[in-house]
Amino acid sequence: MCFPSVAMSSTPSNRSRAPRSAPVVPDYSLERLIGHGSYGDVWLARNALGTRRALKVVYRDSFESERPYLREFNGIREFEPVSSHSTQVGVFHVGKNDEAGYFYYVMELADDAATLGQVAGPSSEPPPLPADLTQYVPATLGVLLQRRGRLPCAEALPLTLALADALAHLHASGLVHRDIKPSNVVFVGGRPKLADIGLVARVAGADTLVGTLGYIPPEGPGSPAADIYSLGRCSTKWSRAVTARTSRTCRMTWPNLESALG
Repeated sequence: MCFPSVAMSSTPSNRSRAPRSAPVVPDYSLERLIGHGSYGDVWLARNALGTRRALKVVYRDSFESERPYLREFNGIREFEPVSSHSTQVGVFHVGKNDEAGYFYYVMELADDAATLGQVAGPSSEPPPLPADLTQYVPATLGVLLQRRGRLPCAEALPLTLALADALAHLHASGLVHRDIKPSNVVFVGGRPKLADIGLVARVAGADTLVGTLGYIPPEGPGSPAADIYSLGRCSTKWSRAVTARTSRTCRMTWPNLESALG
């Protein structure tokens, strides 16, 4: 049995709502809407120093009650100190405007999708954004797979190992992601990172039915094992079938792979 893709206790009150106008966020100028969902909007934003970030705004009235709204807010607050690790999407600030009915958080900005495949490996500097910001599209694994289809072993394996490393760090911090899928993997400076962190929660409090159909284990979400199952399901989406030839290539490239995977 698989569960639906939305938490029963946090179903948005209006799934088909239109994107809202840009709110006023201290120290940030919101330049363009780059993402929209049932719970909130993601903006391309620029801070006072001219650095561009992704800024997500989550609205209280998108939830049926206060409890799931605060659960998501607290999950982001829990994740913020963990996000400083290189394997995680960095969260630089979390804010809340009770009067206006929303909270927001500022994150690392994903590379531009036009640069996918142009970055040879993890870089200290992200690729430049297009001069015309209306052309910017966040670089996600979902976009990469739409363009290229399944990846060869030499690309798929290090991608999977990098995300497994990210999960190991998240789980060691007592947190679970709960919604791992290709569209929730972004590239920042060429490095794959788990994004869409709105469902991140403490393991002890992660018992709501959330996630995406097809990536949730039969026993349900909310545990480190469930995250690993979701990553495994993802890897079948982005990696080509391992033939004898690709298996030999992988073993030649990573001779210590079997011992590394235990």
